[in-house]
Amino acid sequence: MNDREILAAALRWHTAHKRRMVIGAEQRRYQSEQKQRTGFGGASFEIGQRLTAAKRLELAALRQLATICTKVRGNQQRVTDVIELLPMLAHEQPFSPTGQPAHFES
Repeated sequence: MNDREILAAALRWHTAHKRRMVIGAEQRRYQSEQKQRTGFGGASFEIGQRLTAAKRLELAALRQLATICTKVRGNQQRVTDVIELLPMLAHEQPFSPTGQPAHFES
């Protein structure tokens, strides 16, 4: 395993994660619109199917990343680098102007 394979797996997971988050936001928006119209927050079958497929892809990418990380476990620095890289990939701006991670100030 080289650095390119680790980075490719991390980016694959990040792409799948972002796609799932976008579909989840679309579903929440649909539910709030439904609630305003009818008083009940129903779910869209089509959006639900896309969200389920996106979750499966994200979990598969995460499993692949975990497999690669276990193969390079002998070199702990690489594993640490990937673990530190994932939160930065998950957020557009990982750190706020105060220096705190963005998820602590939300």
